[in-house]
Amino acid sequence: MDFNQLKYIVEVVETGSISKAANNLFISQPNLSNQIISLENEIGKEIFYRNNRGVTLTSYGVEVYHYAKSLVKQFEIVENKLLTKSNHHKIKISSFGSEVINFQFFEVCKNYNSENYEFELTESGLENSIKKVMQRDSDIGIIIYSQFQKKKLLQYLVAEELEIENLFVGDMKIHISKNNILSKKKSLSSIDLEGLFHIKKSYLYDGMFSFNQELEYLGIPDNNKAVFTNGNKTYNDALHNLPSFAVEIDWKCKKKIHSDLARIPFEDKRLDITCAVIKRKNEILKDELIFFIDKLIESYN
Repeated sequence: MDFNQLKYIVEVVETGSISKAANNLFISQPNLSNQIISLENEIGKEIFYRNNRGVTLTSYGVEVYHYAKSLVKQFEIVENKLLTKSNHHKIKISSFGSEVINFQFFEVCKNYNSENYEFELTESGLENSIKKVMQRDSDIGIIIYSQFQKKKLLQYLVAEELEIENLFVGDMKIHISKNNILSKKKSLSSIDLEGLFHIKKSYLYDGMFSFNQELEYLGIPDNNKAVFTNGNKTYNDALHNLPSFAVEIDWKCKKKIHSDLARIPFEDKRLDITCAVIKRKNEILKDELIFFIDKLIESYN
């Protein structure tokens, strides 16, 4: 069995004809037929029924087709990545949304602009960042996790041959507009939050690493009036334009950030959240990425 034979199976199925498939593959029809027969003989089962009107898949052939299609698709993805003209000076980072992370990313862009660089910063949640690093769609991921997620996270990273380095720690607080009268309080309670919209960043409440358990631990009331957002702009606009609150991480940052959002403890409870960087195991990071990580640590510690 070889890859070409599987590719031939896919082409025959999707064109519905051996002759059409042969034309598309630039091989002779007899050669294509012989390749299919050779594969059937090797595995000892028929893949196609043959009649005067052409060929149709057997029940076993359907299974072969699905496996072959998956392999052919993966090959096309790899082929496209390897053959497409690419820029070697490319920095790709996945991260949760943060104004300071954005600022330090722009510092990387400014400091490493002598070459023909491509810079990419993608806002995504923990699970998606892991996948991007695994699939080499990102060089590193900047992630956040709680004590409840730590064990599962470390097991997941080990299984996928990824490494983690903790950077700094913050804690979860209530975000609320400074225009809201509640922003003057030193702490907020369940009663304060009654009737308000709960503004949620989608990537924090999706997948196996959602923050739902963290909300339960803090005692944040389960609120059916939720608004899910995908970016910082919508998140901030929602908090300013709706009677609302959000639960977010408060980082102790040295860089002064202008914000119209108050950060208030919920009933004086504390839940630490760790920010970390993940990368592929034993992979040496580019100087630009080390610069970025050092700048982040410098900002928050």
